[in-house]
Amino acid sequence: MMQPQFTGIIRRSLLSGALRRAESVLLSSGQQTARRNAWDSVCENRRLARDRQESERVLLRATR
Repeated sequence: MMQPQFTGIIRRSLLSGALRRAESVLLSSGQQTARRNAWDSVCENRRLARDRQESERVLLRATR
């Protein structure tokens, strides 16, 4: 039996592939690039926010 985390990864992968195929049919090349760049920016901002929160937690623990 597959572990739940791997099942979720597989489902996301299948969904991602389906969305990319639909995107290639519906959007022009320039629009695809713009959407991907925007999504990459969102992901990077989320990663930076998580890093900032973790740094803040570490600093708060260090000052106690």
